[in-house]
Order: sequence, then C-alpha cells, then structure tokens
Amino acid sequence: MSGHRKYLAIASAAFWHRLSERAALIGRIVFYCLILLVFSCVWRTIFAGRSAAAGAEGSGAASSYVWYLVVTEWIMLSQPSLHLEIESDVRSGDVAYQLARPLSYVGAKLAEGMGDLFLRMIILAPFGLLYGRLFSGQWVSAGALAVCALVGMVAALVLLVSYAGIGLCAFWLHDCMPVYLVWQKLLFVLGGLMVPLSIYPEWLRALALHLPFASILYGPGQLVLHPSPEHALRLWLELAGWVGAGLLIVLGLERAGRRSLELGGG
Repeated sequence: MSGHRKYLAIASAAFWHRLSERAALIGRIVFYCLILLVFSCVWRTIFAGRSAAAGAEGSGAASSYVWYLVVTEWIMLSQPSLHLEIESDVRSGDVAYQLARPLSYVGAKLAEGMGDLFLRMIILAPFGLLYGRLFSGQWVSAGALAVCALVGMVAALVLLVSYAGIGLCAFWLHDCMPVYLVWQKLLFVLGGLMVPLSIYPEWLRALALHLPFASILYGPGQLVLHPSPEHALRLWLELAGWVGAGLLIVLGLERAGRRSLELGGG
C-alpha cells in the first residue's frame, strides 16, 4: 500500500471508530447547542438594549450574529484534542516506538485527527443549521452556506495542524497545556470566536487581521453574513497557505523531537 493510501486508511479507521462512540458525539452535540443558546441570548440582549437606546430595530443584526456563532462554534467544537494525544504518547514513551514505523508519526496523527474532525463537522452541521433557522428566524442562502462550509473545513485543518504543533512541544516541555491555553485565548480574542472583529477598536482589528487567528474563525463567520465569491477565494487561498506553513512547522518539530530522543538515549 502506498504512503498516501496508508494515511487515508488511518483517517477512515478513525472516522468509523469515532462514529461508534455515540455517547461522546451526543455530548458534543448537546454542548454545541448549549453554547449557541447562551451566547445568542447574550447577543439578543445586547442588541435589544442598543435598539431601545437608539430607537432602532436591532433584531436583524442579532439574527445575523446567531449565524456567525453557528459557524465559529462549529469550527471550534469539531476539533479533536490532538495535542493531548500527542502529549500522552511523548510522556508515556510510546512515541519512540511510533517514530520507528515507516510512516511519519505526525502524519499518522494528523490523518487520525482528520478522520475525527470531519466526522464531527458532518455530525454538528445539521444541528447548527437547525439552530440558526429556529433562533434567527431566517435562512442563509444555500450558496453562502456551501461556500462557508468549504472555507470552514480548511480553517478547521489549520486549527488541527496547530494543535499537532502544540502537542509536539511536549518533547521539551512535557506539559503542553500552558502553550495550548495561550494559543486558545489568542484564538478566542484575535480570532473573534464570540465577538466579531468588526466591533473591535481599529488598532486591535488591524493587528488581528494580520494573524492566522482571524482567518480561522472571523473569516468564515463573516462569509455567512456577507457572502462574496472574491472574498471566499482569497480567504481559502490564505488558509491553504497557513495549512502549508503549519505542516512545515510540525514536520520540523517532529524531526527536532526525534533528534532530542536520540540524544537522550531513546
């Protein structure tokens, strides 16, 4: 079996294995809906207050942000905890045996993570669509949803690769949680997970737009609000570039980790 087929087999096996874990999937669906409910209620309250103060109607804006939350939370909550799996392999010593295999260790982990990731995205998507329709009172065009889904999948891949890089830090730090927490907070704030960057101060928005965080969450979220084929293509290419850069980084970290193990006696 050729190398790429082996990775596809790993991804397929992970997909079907995770599909059998129904309790975990149901729990993630429930959590997704709860998160959407809480923050959409917060946004409705905010816009209702603004409307009362300005004497304007804000329900349309509130409904739009419901769809924004559906997209950003869909990308975030579809992510597997790949960094914790890699950290566990490093701390237990299992990584030494896996590095000896003919396949790239991080490549196999990413393939496994992709199988898990795409299953979660497929499972969560219909619930996000149903929630968006019920709580916004309106549908987004099918074209906008399709474009947003394609871009969102590439954005999720950027995030998955970043989690692999964080997990590989365990070769030197042994506990990658501090790195993960810093990355996560930057993603929440500069990525616009719950608050779109359009309402940020100009200097902070300009900073965020030059970092990968905004492309991962804010970009796909904006597409569902303001669909634009030109913007979607530009964002897709930008995210593909971040995937490529991320892969180069994690492969470099894998090689450095391998050398670290060899110097440390295995």
